[in-house]
Amino acid sequence: MRIGQVKANIRVLGLAMAPLGGGFAAVGAVYRGRVGLEGVICAWSPGGDVTDGFLGALAGSRHRGQVRVILVDEASLPEGCTVDPLRLAAGSGKPVLALGAGGTLDAVTAFAWGDRRVVCAGLGETDAARLLDAVSAGGHPEALRVAGLVAGALGAGLHKV
Repeated sequence: MRIGQVKANIRVLGLAMAPLGGGFAAVGAVYRGRVGLEGVICAWSPGGDVTDGFLGALAGSRHRGQVRVILVDEASLPEGCTVDPLRLAAGSGKPVLALGAGGTLDAVTAFAWGDRRVVCAGLGETDAARLLDAVSAGGHPEALRVAGLVAGALGAGLHKV
């Protein structure tokens, strides 16, 4: 897939996970570029793989049509939690960029962005790098930062307050 023009207000979904109730909460923060939060999508999965549970929540969300790209921070996944970027892209019909903590690059699917490794599913390297630059502040995508904050609060039990 190609993105002709990466607008400053492109809507991306940052996906973060946290351990919750014997499973994992998957929190998607729908963010308008790096400007502001548009909404939150949340799903709970009893097992380690949150992909299918989150796809169900996204399919039922009013934000589904607004989201252009899904971002996942693989470096911050809780122990025992997995998400499959390829299945996420295929099931949602949206490109997925999975950011990792550097490491070996597979020239076919991954590239370096700053000190991170980015695996692309459904988007080319040039468009992916332009998008990450447009939605990031201080070298980190805002949607992932906010999703991480919400997931962290859920995992810490702050949803019970």
